[in-house]
Amino acid sequence: MKLNVGCGSDYRQGFVNIDGSSALPNVDKIIDLSKESLRQYFADKSVEYILANDFIEHHFHWEAVKILNDFYKLLKPGGVLQMRVPDFQRITALWSWRSLLLSPEKKIALLFGGQDLPQGEGDTTSRNEFPQFFCHKYAYTKKTMRSELESIGFTNVKVKSAGTNFEVFAKKAGL
Repeated sequence: MKLNVGCGSDYRQGFVNIDGSSALPNVDKIIDLSKESLRQYFADKSVEYILANDFIEHHFHWEAVKILNDFYKLLKPGGVLQMRVPDFQRITALWSWRSLLLSPEKKIALLFGGQDLPQGEGDTTSRNEFPQFFCHKYAYTKKTMRSELESIGFTNVKVKSAGTNFEVFAKKAGL
C-alpha cells in the first residue's frame, strides 16, 4: 500500500490519496491530521511508501512530530518516506544570489504559505473552505529535518535541494 498524504489536487494512481479538505475532487480519504491519526485508518507496518509533499510544514511542530512518528509506525520494515518541504535556510539566506532575486512578498508566501490569499491557479473552493490547510506553521532546514527523522528511527535519510524546497527520502530500517 502507498499513501499520498496531504495530496491536495496531486492525485496519484496506485496511492491512497489523503487530504483534510472535503472540497477537493479525487480524494480517497478525508482525514484532518491535526485532529486525527492515520493509525486510526491504517494498521502499523502495513504501508510500503508514504509521499507527503508540501504537507508537514502546515502543522505545528508538535503535530508534525506526532505525524512523522505515525509515518514511521505505519511503514513496513524497509518502507520509504518521501517529502518535499520549503527550505527555510535557502529562502531566507541573504548570501544566496537566488534569494536576492525573490521579492519580500514572495518570501513571505514561501515561508508562511498562501493562507487565505490566492496563489496563482488552483482550487479556490478548498482554500476558501479550509484556509487552515494553506498556512505554514513551522519551518525546517535540511539539518533540522534530518535530525527529526533520525531521532524517530529513520535511516538512510537523504536530503537534496529542489529550488526553494528540499526533498527528503528516508527508510524505516528492515528486519
